[in-house]
Amino acid sequence: MPRLGEGTSHSEQRAEAAILGALEDHLQIDRSHVVYTQIVGPVASPMHSGIDGSGWRVIAPSDPSLFLKLYDDDTAEFLDLRTSFKAAAAAASAGVAPKLLWSSEAHRAAMWEEKAEPWRTATFDDSWNRAVFSQVAKNLRQLHGRSYLGRSRSVFQTLESYVNIARQRKVVLPVDFDWMLENVLDIARAISAAGADKCFCHGDLIASNIMIGPAGNTVFVDWDEAFDGDPYWDLGMYITEAFPFDEPALAMIEAYAGRADRKLLARARLYGITGDLTWALRSLILAHQTRRTDVEHFKYGQWRALRCRVALHDPKFEQMLRLI
Repeated sequence: MPRLGEGTSHSEQRAEAAILGALEDHLQIDRSHVVYTQIVGPVASPMHSGIDGSGWRVIAPSDPSLFLKLYDDDTAEFLDLRTSFKAAAAAASAGVAPKLLWSSEAHRAAMWEEKAEPWRTATFDDSWNRAVFSQVAKNLRQLHGRSYLGRSRSVFQTLESYVNIARQRKVVLPVDFDWMLENVLDIARAISAAGADKCFCHGDLIASNIMIGPAGNTVFVDWDEAFDGDPYWDLGMYITEAFPFDEPALAMIEAYAGRADRKLLARARLYGITGDLTWALRSLILAHQTRRTDVEHFKYGQWRALRCRVALHDPKFEQMLRLI
């Protein structure tokens, strides 16, 4: 592993600049023998991880290892780093995230206490485990009870902004995109009519953003999509990935809400459909313009569009709209 001053590539030099920036901002680690190495790179398929930036392990001999994230310019237009850093700090104080030690909008970087082994990233299979999803539900209740972030947004407005970007930049979209969009706008109207609570949301609660500890406890990572909004957006993101069938999904709803309520499940499912179209569109925009051609944005976007399409063709879709 290189020491400070030994970096040769652009990414290593960025990492060193961020580490030195943290030290100048009085990060308390032994700087005399700091080494670092990249441990997370962008992967869009088969799992979605590290898309917004690379992850680095920073080691000082007398201190616990640290995790440094360097945000890539590729996704800058989609991110609000100030809110992301605020969310990460607030979540850590709530006990549902690693401790944020340093952040810098100027460096487009942040550093946390690393959850090293025996901590590990959750998998799809973990999501089915009752002990895991019960911990996730507990964490969500804790998170959703925190003070507002100060950044309210409608996921439907986010989708609308992506539609405008895609059309202005002449992004090639699925042939049935307009049909999918019209159906998702029906979801927007149904949820607007039903009303929604507002709370501090993670915004992107998928398996790769959950870490599992040695005692089965969990924390959430990656706060780049955090916002103040409907708590069932978070439930929708988790349930859509983890529970294709309703009965286990209802168990998750019960773990979170205290009751196995099909109306709440319908709301979560509808948000999941919306999330699929939103992420499909964002990924296709990135595929259209990215310089990182090794990242499979196009494949991921098509996969999310496929899952959205399948859900909209399901006869239960109309039932869910009426149910909420």
